[in-house]
Amino acid sequence: MKVPISSRYSESLKGRPGTAPRSIPRRARAEPRSFAIGLTRLAKVDESPGLILLTVGESTGTAPKKIGLLTDAALRGRLAHFDAHSANEIAAIRRALLLESGHTTIFETWSNLPGCLGFWSGFMGLQIRRIEWTCEGCGVPAFESIGGSVGELFPVLCRCGVKTRVTVPKYATEIDLVTRR
Repeated sequence: MKVPISSRYSESLKGRPGTAPRSIPRRARAEPRSFAIGLTRLAKVDESPGLILLTVGESTGTAPKKIGLLTDAALRGRLAHFDAHSANEIAAIRRALLLESGHTTIFETWSNLPGCLGFWSGFMGLQIRRIEWTCEGCGVPAFESIGGSVGELFPVLCRCGVKTRVTVPKYATEIDLVTRR
């Protein structure tokens, strides 16, 4: 009769202190958590629809964190990615955001908050990044964290009330292409 190797090994170690086989501890897996993604349509400028305010918070009741603003194209790209939301859900979200100051909250499951924030702010090709401009009326420099397609043009409203058209640049202004910082 053949005896399995593992039982022969454990039989040979019987009675020897400190020689019992050790189990390797498993890394604890993070339990998936639900995050609330708030989407609010801001006031329109001229005849263009307003940008969409994006906030992310844990569904446990903590205050949501403002991530930045999104254009409609940037929102559509994020919602369609990974097929995380059904076509009916996407249609309901877009319908809720048609109205000025429309608001909706969607829930997504992620393993941790940095993963959720990384997806929503660093989406390939539509990263939320600091975009700077100068008001055409008062000449005051301004900036906002905005996610949109490269070359996308949209109007913004200065505090002085003058509308300025802003284009999403090819690269973020703070990135040095030589040193990649």
